[in-house]
Amino acid sequence: MSREKRPWDCHQTLKAVKGAFYGGMGALAVNLLLLYIVGEQTWMPALTVVGIGAVVAGIVLSYVRLRCPRCGTSLMLGGRIPSRLPDFCPGCGKPL
Repeated sequence: MSREKRPWDCHQTLKAVKGAFYGGMGALAVNLLLLYIVGEQTWMPALTVVGIGAVVAGIVLSYVRLRCPRCGTSLMLGGRIPSRLPDFCPGCGKPL
């Protein structure tokens, strides 16, 4: 069976953004906690780079892909990653 690829809607994009952003923040928090408990280890810079990379990927993905499917208006709330999507597009006023 062939599955055609459909573009993500704004709800799927928000899930991916939250996963990347909060996953990266979690990796950074675990790294900080382990630094406090265990002390500095040789693998900690790698975990830091992974955490920062995931946070940046979440932010970039939200700026690029988190847009109204009809008019293309950004759904970022004042430049922040939204906790949930608005009911209506701030640009065209149509329901999301």
